[in-house]
Amino acid sequence: MLWKKLIERMVLTDPLWKGLAERRGWGQHLFRPKPGETQPNHQFYRKLYPRIIQDIEQIETNWRCGRHNLQKIQCRSENSKGVYCLQYDDNKIVSGLRDNTIKIWDRNNLECVQVLTGHTGSVLCLQYDDQVIISGSSDSTVWSTSTCEFVRTLNGHKRGIACLQYRDRLVVSGSSDNTIRLWDIECGACLRILEGHEELVRCIRFDNKRIVSGAYDGKIKVWDLQAALDPRAPAGTLCLRTLVEHSGRVFRLQFDEFQIVSSSHDDTILIWDFLNVPPPDPPARSPARTYTYVSK
Repeated sequence: MLWKKLIERMVLTDPLWKGLAERRGWGQHLFRPKPGETQPNHQFYRKLYPRIIQDIEQIETNWRCGRHNLQKIQCRSENSKGVYCLQYDDNKIVSGLRDNTIKIWDRNNLECVQVLTGHTGSVLCLQYDDQVIISGSSDSTVWSTSTCEFVRTLNGHKRGIACLQYRDRLVVSGSSDNTIRLWDIECGACLRILEGHEELVRCIRFDNKRIVSGAYDGKIKVWDLQAALDPRAPAGTLCLRTLVEHSGRVFRLQFDEFQIVSSSHDDTILIWDFLNVPPPDPPARSPARTYTYVSK
């Protein structure tokens, strides 16, 4: 089946196709069927392909236009309120709070299913895999996980670096000087300065297309990474969208092709969904024009 093989190849090579296969449910009809299952006919895959393309185009449009389906988790902290960090997958959200706890939330019903206690200070950072959750709070120091030594200082920010992420040769850092800088890790050169936040930049993530930043001004900004790496691109074209919903400082965020999940001092976790977006309201029709004819 030509259409089936084409879809399977895209799922194997493109994370966006793979994610849609899991979220939309049509992935169960790909590759080798399970014993006893009947495989759909050729027409099923021929009709499925344009629906996938339409889904992908709609996601890109939603990102550009800032359309999203917003869900909110009220964290109900006992004393000191604030969510400082988080990581998520398809089943759960793991969050670190100012009240010294780690809370785990079910993605399906948004309910808290586990509270981890033991830290004596605010939980400022965390990461987990299939085996463990590793967290750091205000009473600990973060060093290189491979050497347990201090890693590096990037000279250029006017004030301290509050967050960074790196991959391959690229480092992206956010600072209390309200700016974001892109660096070449091999030589330490600053490739670009991104300006637009009004307060400390607290969290930074990037993929091959976008940089997403959160700051103490309560705003989340989406930047064009490839344009930022092009020295010919004007600075005014680099910020694609500013998302404004949090009423407090943004402390941490994660994102993928489909969503941004952010946490804030306003005691909420926001899920900015660019896939499952209600259709926009139709534009209002202009009132019909009326003409009065006056005979001479």
